[in-house]
Amino acid sequence: MAAIGAIFEPGGDMATLRERLTESLGRFPHDVERIWSNETMMVAGCLNHTHGGEPGFAISADGKVAAILDGYLMNPDELVTDLEARGVVLDLPGDAQIALRAYEAWGEDCARRMLGEFALIIGDGRQGQLFLARDHIGFFPLYYRMEGKRLIVASDFATITALSQTPPRPDPMFLAQTITNRWYLREATPWRGVKRLVRAHVAHYAGRSLETQRYWTPPTEVSIRYRRDEDYAEHYRELLIECVKRCGRSDHRVAVALSGGLDSSAIFSIAHLLDQRDEWPAPGFAAYTLAAREGENAYELPYARAAAAFCGAPLAEVPLFDPDIDWYTKDARWHRDLPIPSNGAMMLDMERRMVADGCRVVLNGSGGDEWLQGPSHYLAEHLRAGEFDGFFRALSEDAGADGWPRSLRRAVHQSAAEYAPRWLRAPLRKALRARRRRRDAAMSWLRPEWREALGEAQETFEASLPDNPLAWSKVNLATTPFGDLAHQMMGRQRAKIGLHSRHPMLSRAFIEFSARTPAHIKRRGAMRKVVHRQAMAGLVAPEVLERETKANFTNTNIDTQFAAYVRKHAGEQLSLLCVEDKLSSILDVDFTSEDGDFWAWEIWGLYASAAFLYDCETATRT
Repeated sequence: MAAIGAIFEPGGDMATLRERLTESLGRFPHDVERIWSNETMMVAGCLNHTHGGEPGFAISADGKVAAILDGYLMNPDELVTDLEARGVVLDLPGDAQIALRAYEAWGEDCARRMLGEFALIIGDGRQGQLFLARDHIGFFPLYYRMEGKRLIVASDFATITALSQTPPRPDPMFLAQTITNRWYLREATPWRGVKRLVRAHVAHYAGRSLETQRYWTPPTEVSIRYRRDEDYAEHYRELLIECVKRCGRSDHRVAVALSGGLDSSAIFSIAHLLDQRDEWPAPGFAAYTLAAREGENAYELPYARAAAAFCGAPLAEVPLFDPDIDWYTKDARWHRDLPIPSNGAMMLDMERRMVADGCRVVLNGSGGDEWLQGPSHYLAEHLRAGEFDGFFRALSEDAGADGWPRSLRRAVHQSAAEYAPRWLRAPLRKALRARRRRRDAAMSWLRPEWREALGEAQETFEASLPDNPLAWSKVNLATTPFGDLAHQMMGRQRAKIGLHSRHPMLSRAFIEFSARTPAHIKRRGAMRKVVHRQAMAGLVAPEVLERETKANFTNTNIDTQFAAYVRKHAGEQLSLLCVEDKLSSILDVDFTSEDGDFWAWEIWGLYASAAFLYDCETATRT
């Protein structure tokens, strides 16, 4: 993990900007500081060493082009082979140097060829431009702010603020979606005028306007079809093993976050298998789990222990980090951002333990829940392919799990969506969305002007997605704004302690396999992750593979504190956004009940927005 930044300002005071940039980035743990500049632009990074080569920095032979890379590449060998075929010679090819040479060879198309998790800034003195890129899912943040012709870029908000000529102000539209947990804005941040480079996008700036372009979108058509389940399982197993192996590349021991769920247990078991084969690309690995107490929402310890025992491997059990509300507020102030949700904060002590044990990389099972459940319109997928026997088989499996009335209603809805004329679909869906917004309890506590603005944002967001429900679900999974926010929050927590996470089940290859395979290999009746269970048989503990439950990781204690904070400060901090007397519908909830679990994200959003606005007001007065 690194802290990176850049500025483009012809005629700027580069000495002063250099001091501000490096001072702000230097707050994060790092091994080396690297900086490059000319009379127009500057790029800098405070970088950690996780794997071979110069960590995160490269400069061209003539000194006119420099690259700062936060993250890592999953396909460095393939890129080197392609570059060498073009006559490019690489000395000690670290990931940043590979990225720099890829940019020199292919220009903006370099990002499409680079697989991995990264944020990239290139200062190109030859063309007089800054080039920016983020990976396909956006694991590493990259924000920017325009001030006239000046462009500021950084991986954190505090650095954006440190380089700004005028302090940024809160963005009420972003906060409107935060306090309702309805996410439609891909570029927006809590700060007005500070935007995020959208994931799977590149951008370049040469002093006039920032031009952005998407370079990847998930496939939407099913194109991988086998006759037997065993063939899908074999393909899946080989793919996941390769993804885990590529994510494990490190010069340090790699940590594996083992929750005891289906996905993290598979990552752990594969790491153990590769280690036994002497194919693990790091000097060992170690497993860590959250040791929640029995009865707590995050209690999965018996499954984590079973997964470790099945492989005969040790397991470090670390209690949940459970601070009071003041910690959340102070941590957010340090980052100049919203407070982190409690289900992210609870992992901090476990992550600190990983760093103390010498790990700088942690692998987790994020992505399995998104990409292994199967699309909700799975019956329509059979209809689209003309597989009527598959349609009736899936309907029968649904009826066995949910009963015939509910299953028939689902079949009618999906059949209507598939066969309805195209001219009818869009206005019908728009009308249904408007009806849901009117009945949405979370929207009720927004002031009318923000309710209307958020409704317009939803319509704009929906217009950017495919018309077909099956394609919609795949593209939405890969582009949802909340996903970007979640990765940003977890990334900043780990960056502050010198750790970064890698996600085999969110690699581009894994997502594309899921998107190109039929839904019936993932869901059948009440059973989810079918192909995963089949492929991991014999590798993962049977009691884990047979799991049909999942911990929800909510924290009722802190949710109650969040509600108390909002009850006390809503009239002062949220008056421009909320109708205060409407908040009783959530503030009166018992957060130890099922209703509390249901509203956990909304109460976090209300607290996070109120705390953020309070800090902004305090900073302005100061």
